[in-house]
Amino acid sequence: MTSASLPTGQWFVSAEGTSWWFDSGAISLDFAYTGSMGDRPEWELWPSAAQMSKWFAQRFGVRLRATAADLTRAKELRDAVAGAVWDAWAGRDLNRSAVAMIDRHAAELDVPPQLGTQPKPTLDQLLSTLARDAVVMLRDHPERLRQCAAGDCQIVYLDSSRSANRTWCSMQRCGNRNKVRQQRARQKSRSTEE
Repeated sequence: MTSASLPTGQWFVSAEGTSWWFDSGAISLDFAYTGSMGDRPEWELWPSAAQMSKWFAQRFGVRLRATAADLTRAKELRDAVAGAVWDAWAGRDLNRSAVAMIDRHAAELDVPPQLGTQPKPTLDQLLSTLARDAVVMLRDHPERLRQCAAGDCQIVYLDSSRSANRTWCSMQRCGNRNKVRQQRARQKSRSTEE
């Protein structure tokens, strides 16, 4: 199973309770956005090992019996990926300890593609798959890391659009809010002209 064949994106819920779909453009960014990419508590999607297992089941179609120690290991890699993404987006040198953590996981065996029945992957294989995806993104496409154009949004995504002109983290969220603001500004402009 290659990370390129995995679907990306996940539902988020804003502080106001509004659900919206965010496609990060990379499975390793989806992984980072289960908690580490934001400084607000609502970004944490894995309060327990069971929630982490559910996320892996949705992405990889496997059931894990994850422990609290597994959750800690996964969150350590998640934090490293998140930190490296922020560094790359900002044009800074990547944090050495984050790079070492990502490289260590990427060096492990990942989930192998197979035609027949494949054995159940381990957490280490799943983390390796995510680390390898992060390596490719950070090494080969750092210029495609973008921040949402909405002034009140800090979300970073990998612009995987063919024309490399994606503007918003989500059209459902920031793109729509921008359209509403533009419409209100046009209406206000018309009313002042009359």
